[in-house]
Amino acid sequence: MERFGTNHLTGLTAVVTGASGGIGSATADALERTGVVVIRHTGRTKADFSVPDAADRFVDAVLEQSPKIDIWVNAAGVDLMSSEMKRLTFDDRLRLLMEVDVFATVNMSRRIGCQMKKQGGGTIVFFSWDGATYGMVGETAQLYGVAKGAVLGFCRSLAATLAPEVRVRCLSPGWIRTRWGANVSEEFQRLGTNDSLCGRWGEPSEVADAVLFLVSPQSEFVDGIDIRLNGGKRMSGPSESTKNRGV
Repeated sequence: MERFGTNHLTGLTAVVTGASGGIGSATADALERTGVVVIRHTGRTKADFSVPDAADRFVDAVLEQSPKIDIWVNAAGVDLMSSEMKRLTFDDRLRLLMEVDVFATVNMSRRIGCQMKKQGGGTIVFFSWDGATYGMVGETAQLYGVAKGAVLGFCRSLAATLAPEVRVRCLSPGWIRTRWGANVSEEFQRLGTNDSLCGRWGEPSEVADAVLFLVSPQSEFVDGIDIRLNGGKRMSGPSESTKNRGV
């Protein structure tokens, strides 16, 4: 059974940044299953967006390969929870996060958005974070809050700029069981479970399903919005495990 009218996506061309794993990989796989031709950006193997001009070079290469892009999914981002990132200072992590999650994403989306508007249509999907709206304790949350809050604000402005030809949307996932989520401590496992009204973590495939809906014809009257994909946020206040914790 086809979901979300995805049979109408066959033959379209999509670009998914950050498709080497997690949500980006699941999204690229889901799009390919619907018949979409997917150009995958897989991080350092193709373009390291922390390097100046790398994002522009990536867009140039994409447009040379396929001048008409129908779908652009911005899933590339810095994993601040890796051991390598944790060794950096707060300022260095912030600079890296801004380079990749904000500057590269903004520049690529502006270029692709203009191209889509000229061609008469297209869809751009951003990823923010539900914590950018709700707030969360800890240094890592502060860093992501700055970057993902900027992404959300830019998404709404770009939607207004490119409408009505181009549809621009944002997904703000909560606790998703990516590679990092599958290996966190018991404390984090409980936190992710207890924060959700659904009583569990989300899966990358569920985020991919949401992307499929947002790029399908069934969402044509959806634009400039942010969908918080978190299983329903439990708003009873911070649990004891999160108090005074520097994440």
